[in-house]
Amino acid sequence: MLAVVGAAALVLVAGAPWMLPVASGEDNVRPPEDVAIYIIDDNYTLKWNHHRESMGNVTFSAEYQIEEGRIWLKVPKCQHITRTKCKFSLLDINVYSKTRFRVRAEEGNSTSSWNEADSFIPFYKAHISPPGVRLKAEDEAILVYISPPGEDGTMWAMEKRFFNYTIRIWGRSFPVREIKPTYFPKRISKLLPETTYCLEVRAVHTSLWRHSNYSTAQCINTTVANKIPVPENLEVDAQGDSYVLKWDHAFANMTFKAQWIPGYSKSRPGNHSDEWKPVPTCANVQTTHCVSPRETFHTGTFFLRVQASDGNNTSFWSEEKFIESQKYTLLLPPVIAVTPKRDSLLVYVSCKDSECNGLIYEVIFWENTSNTEKRQHPQSMIKEHPKFNIVNLRPLTVYCVQARVLSTGVWNKTSKFSDKLCKKTLPGNSSVTWIITGFGALLFSAMALYAGRSLQKYLYYVFFPPLKPPRSIDEFFSELPSKSLLLLTAEEHTERCFVIENTDVVGGEENRAPEEELRKYSSQSSQDSGNYSNEEEESVGPESGQDVLSTAPSGSPWSLPCPAGTLEDGACFPGKEKHLQSPVLRTQPALHG
Repeated sequence: MLAVVGAAALVLVAGAPWMLPVASGEDNVRPPEDVAIYIIDDNYTLKWNHHRESMGNVTFSAEYQIEEGRIWLKVPKCQHITRTKCKFSLLDINVYSKTRFRVRAEEGNSTSSWNEADSFIPFYKAHISPPGVRLKAEDEAILVYISPPGEDGTMWAMEKRFFNYTIRIWGRSFPVREIKPTYFPKRISKLLPETTYCLEVRAVHTSLWRHSNYSTAQCINTTVANKIPVPENLEVDAQGDSYVLKWDHAFANMTFKAQWIPGYSKSRPGNHSDEWKPVPTCANVQTTHCVSPRETFHTGTFFLRVQASDGNNTSFWSEEKFIESQKYTLLLPPVIAVTPKRDSLLVYVSCKDSECNGLIYEVIFWENTSNTEKRQHPQSMIKEHPKFNIVNLRPLTVYCVQARVLSTGVWNKTSKFSDKLCKKTLPGNSSVTWIITGFGALLFSAMALYAGRSLQKYLYYVFFPPLKPPRSIDEFFSELPSKSLLLLTAEEHTERCFVIENTDVVGGEENRAPEEELRKYSSQSSQDSGNYSNEEEESVGPESGQDVLSTAPSGSPWSLPCPAGTLEDGACFPGKEKHLQSPVLRTQPALHG
């Protein structure tokens, strides 16, 4: 039984040999300590410490990981090495991602546990190496060609535009001088022929505020003085649409040629000698000047240089002249358009054959009058946009306007004023104002009159109230039936009637009945003080009234077209209507002979 168990254990151990090193490594091999990483450009140096306790051969292996959670990769040139450091390059990693390294020790089939260094971002941990420097000597100048740090690597591949450089130069009887070039290669001129000069260069990262060490110092001797000196004092002037190049030279009867290169080409470190282009109108000229169209130089900034020659002998190139086209560009007078308004002028300024980008506009205006002071002291307006609104002007007045453009950049330039343009403002709205004012005054007068009349009526009513009719009349009208009120009209008129007294009238028997009725009616009316009942009115209808009038003898007082009753003032009323003019009614008895 024991033999079977022992055989089975032997088979398990043989079938899984990878388990032994792990167990034995952790017990027998100590892991590395003080793991550190040093980076310069794309070159990594991994270092660690280890205390050897065994007499065996101990090796080391390293791995790295990009971003947490990803697989571990083997570090090239750092597998099973006996040294406690290794150097390598990682050109295929993202230098802006977190990276982690780990190292372990190995002895035979035993390994230690991994010792991990802190994670870091290579871009922020890397150091900058000194730039590459190459020198070329002339008789009175030295050309310095600079290569950026880690030129072929990935660490600074996207950072080259952030590097500035400092050149330190010195020589015999030449004090140390620092130069910070902005264009490359840098030409250090005004040196002595056949003289030794030494220089060194360092790079500065303007974003990281980190700089490299100075490069190894290099020394070079300037050459023997050339037979033909270089052209000097190169100047450029602008005339219309052309550039005029001028220079000086010590010798006569020389031939000259000029070259140019865009400014952006020389903004990068390196050798750009094959990027210079000839100026066609300045090739092989016999004079110390030449004229070239502006269109030859199709960039905003460029460099010019001139070389002299005499047969097969040529001079070195002159000192390079930096040209910024904006400095030599003349600002042409603008064009203005004026639109008159009632009390203002709308002015629009535009540039001839170009856009007015980055310019400032100035407009002056004055009243076109014989007043010399106003013409000599015009008013001015300055704005950053081309639209002007000149306000507070007088209607039907002529104003003159001029404009110019100004450049306030590096080169302060001003154009000439445009042609004078005069416009007359439109008529004002005085007539409309008078109409509105008159209408308002009329409306106010009407409202004041209406208010005065209303106030007058109110005061008259307060101080002179209307007279009220006697109480009996009010009671009479309040008791009238509705049908009687409907018969009243405002246009009814009363007739005056008279009672003739002491008149002999012979009446027959047939007249007594109406007379008696009349007496009875008059007596009743006199006793009632003008108030009578409806029953009496209904009993005496229109027919009975007619009978009374028809039976009255001719020539008697009853033959008058008046009713039987009369008022005290002698007024009467029509027979069919019950309207009374006075509350007191009397009846005149008939006289008998």
